[in-house]
Amino acid sequence: KPDHGGTDYTPGQYATLGLGYWEERVDEAIDPNLGDRWFKLIRRSYSISSRVLDDHGYLVDEGGLDELEFYIVLVPPTDDNIPELTPRLALKRPGDRIYLGPKVAGRYTLDSITNPASTVMFFSTGTGEAPHNAMITELLRKGHHGPIVSAVSVRNSIDLGYEETHRELERRHHNYHYLPMPTREPDIAKRYIQDLIKDGEFARMGVSLDPATTHVFMCGNPAMIGIPDEDGVFPATVGVVELLVERGFTIDKRKQPGNIHYEEYW
Repeated sequence: KPDHGGTDYTPGQYATLGLGYWEERVDEAIDPNLGDRWFKLIRRSYSISSRVLDDHGYLVDEGGLDELEFYIVLVPPTDDNIPELTPRLALKRPGDRIYLGPKVAGRYTLDSITNPASTVMFFSTGTGEAPHNAMITELLRKGHHGPIVSAVSVRNSIDLGYEETHRELERRHHNYHYLPMPTREPDIAKRYIQDLIKDGEFARMGVSLDPATTHVFMCGNPAMIGIPDEDGVFPATVGVVELLVERGFTIDKRKQPGNIHYEEYW
């Protein structure tokens, strides 16, 4: 909860959080080269999520509450990587203070959605779901009546932090579809978001993947997204962008509006 009260932001944007290197870690890892950095802040950008529903079960008001919600996972240390911020955030409790940057930024927003009957799809991996929570809430609050789909790929079902909330949205809004996709559950066939497109899953749901009427938003693992390089060459592992381009979609750029939107959350 910011000291100055509510913070204006557009659903999909991100803010900067920070803690000092001097603060305690939840693990026993040792920060490398800590010396001169001891009195400095660790800063990281995180997409702003949303509670989606308030205490009474209604969609949160525009602008949310007088607080910002973030969806953050504790990153464990490895031989190759000693995470700096999340092991410190993990020790924070209600009432503790953290640094919040002065600006909220990002162009990964719903500005391109001008037709309330259009199809809007959200694809994410892990905590990449965070901005989509705020964006889906915004669409439903404004009465968007076209199909809205949220497919979330995680390792295990326990990693679906907002599953109950999205199931409630499905019950209340007939145009909303939630597709959780755990990939490491023994009793669930392993499928990735790319498979939904290749296998025609959306058509079976009655949702058209038509580039003339559909916008797709992606946030998460770069391997899922599959962004082409400057020469237009796609990665060896086929990502969602390549599959969509093959079907007539175009990548949204600053001076070239398109219907493929992505945020690399990694």
